[in-house]
Amino acid sequence: GAGAVAQPRAPDLRRVKRLRAMLLSKYDEVWGQTESLGWTQLEAEEGFEPSDWHVCWSDQSVSFERVMHMGRMQRINHFPGMLELVRKAGTARNLNKMLSAIGKDYKFFPRTFMLPADYTELKKEFVGKKGNKTFIVKPSKGCQGKDIMLTRSLDEIDPHEPNIVQRYLHRPHLLDGYKYDMRLYVLLTSLQPLRIFLFKEGLVRVCTQKYALKGNNLGDACMHLTNYAINKDNDAFVQPASATDDCGSHKRTLSSLLATLAEAGADVGAMWDAIGQLCVKSIISVQPHLQHTYFTCRQRSEDAGSSCF
Repeated sequence: GAGAVAQPRAPDLRRVKRLRAMLLSKYDEVWGQTESLGWTQLEAEEGFEPSDWHVCWSDQSVSFERVMHMGRMQRINHFPGMLELVRKAGTARNLNKMLSAIGKDYKFFPRTFMLPADYTELKKEFVGKKGNKTFIVKPSKGCQGKDIMLTRSLDEIDPHEPNIVQRYLHRPHLLDGYKYDMRLYVLLTSLQPLRIFLFKEGLVRVCTQKYALKGNNLGDACMHLTNYAINKDNDAFVQPASATDDCGSHKRTLSSLLATLAEAGADVGAMWDAIGQLCVKSIISVQPHLQHTYFTCRQRSEDAGSSCF
């Protein structure tokens, strides 16, 4: 009749094209998630790689050429140039630059030296200074705690090796007497504008020896380093009973830790806001490099800066 409102037409689901995902991954979870989403799964075969995908998930960093040849409707799970952020040397270089340019807003990380370039500055830390300063030495491309060393002696630090040397944070917050760290998950979906998401769950890794900093225990890796690869072989290591029951274990969820801290009277809301600020500042430090690298591969006129995540 007159004045009747037209009802919206139901979508014809036969016309909805299923997303096609190219999976360059060895992880069952990636395959399982794409299957649960109803996506068509594609995989590269020797000598052939399909090009008619919408989303590509790769376990490895992606080449400039792969990003360069992507279509406008394709998305891939790495930004080119991300090694500048995920490797210790790139992070140290960019955070030091921001500290020099901005000042106190970037005083959230320990004094950091990049060898061999900063060796002269590092030497000054050992000259005429009272007290025993402890430094942690890390290979710039290292992982899983390999070849990390604590020292109070300049003679033990090779001036020619490409290492990152930092003042050791000798009074960390402890969990039942143990050192711990948090692994957070940050999603970057766009460079221009910068769009960052912080996942509200994460991983907490706990050492397996109680913490006490003394000159004779600097080599006790299970006391000072939280890496799972190091602590899992310690007889004291306790696996969590389940994802929801990790009390007393050396691998916990972030939500479990926050609940523990809240019970102890900590303002976890303020802490979470501060953590978010650190994540934003860390990504801002590398954003110029990422943006330059990205638009070296992509035409600005055809790409707003969000083909990667």
